[in-house]
Amino acid sequence: MDGVTGLDVHTLGMIGLAVGIAIALSFSLLSLVLRGMAALHVWAAAFWLLTFAGAAQGYDENGSFLSVIIGSVLIALANAAMLVGIAMHLGHPLRWRVPAAVVAVFLLIQVVFMAWPPSQPVESAVFGLKSILWDSWMVFLLLFRAPRELRAGSRFTAMVFVVDSLFYVARGLIALHPELDSPELASLLTTSNYLFGILATFLLSTGFTLMLSQRLVHDLRQAAEVDGLTGLLNRTALLKAANPVLLANRGHSHAVLLFDLDHFKAVNDRWGHAGGDAVLQHFARLLRDGGVPARALLSRYGGEEFMLLAPCTSPNVAVTLAESLRALVERSPALYAGEPIAFTTSVGVATGTGVHIQRLIDTADAALYQAKRTGRDRVEAMVSEGASEETSPLAEAAAGLAT
Repeated sequence: MDGVTGLDVHTLGMIGLAVGIAIALSFSLLSLVLRGMAALHVWAAAFWLLTFAGAAQGYDENGSFLSVIIGSVLIALANAAMLVGIAMHLGHPLRWRVPAAVVAVFLLIQVVFMAWPPSQPVESAVFGLKSILWDSWMVFLLLFRAPRELRAGSRFTAMVFVVDSLFYVARGLIALHPELDSPELASLLTTSNYLFGILATFLLSTGFTLMLSQRLVHDLRQAAEVDGLTGLLNRTALLKAANPVLLANRGHSHAVLLFDLDHFKAVNDRWGHAGGDAVLQHFARLLRDGGVPARALLSRYGGEEFMLLAPCTSPNVAVTLAESLRALVERSPALYAGEPIAFTTSVGVATGTGVHIQRLIDTADAALYQAKRTGRDRVEAMVSEGASEETSPLAEAAAGLAT
């Protein structure tokens, strides 16, 4: 019976080693393809560390220096790597210093236990607490630091760590009751330890893969909706986001501000495209920081044209905002290569109570054309079709502010 049990444990150990190598290798190959995902590289290293730990321990409990010291250090480093990888993936700053300190403490405890062996219940409790500490730390990050777009994968991975903690709690409770000790129970616990280790490793790799997939989907969506240079919405994304906003606020006055950077070709000719890009980025920052309404949508509409949709905004407020932003641009040159690049913007303002975004944009475009035709660096305003009577003084207000 003992020979059969030993063979079973040996077989489980070999299966666990094969599973660990396969998962670590798959994450390593994936990291070669997705080189920009730093967390993936760290997780690949963590799985290799777990695999090496299993090999170092020899899948037995002989208590040799190799299995106890080297194996424990590798497992601790693997936990630290998983923790840091999770923090990196979630965008939560976490330096190696604290995890490294935890690894050092448990290594010291392990050395002390080698010199002065404790009772079996004490040893099981201490190293069960070590695993629970790592698991709890990672669960906290996954549940309370994950951004909305990564929560599904993070919750699944957190569940795996919770189950891992419960397993060690159960092992600890059994160790604290010597009356339950028997050769059959010891054999069962050893077998279950290997089986659970294999299952937990597989589930962790699944959780990390799910988190990576969600990150890739989110990044692809952002790439499709966000202008890579300025970080603002692109034209397609703004048009998509505008319709629900206008429908939800039907009957209110809405405003579209269309900006065009004056003589932008001259900026490119003098400073090169890198200088032009610096101007575009600087202008986007001015728009974001220029006191626009909280619900406003900002977009790089195309080339050197930018658009601002301000829902529930009266005509006079829209014109005042446009003039404020125009003046801010005029007195805020961009910096490139240590030198200022002065530039100005023309603004076309359209307001109306309709829910058709394209109609507002067309009206704003006509107002922008008027601003450029009459000298640039000015604000012109028009009322879109379907506007209420209260918007009729708009042109007069715009003219008064622009002069």
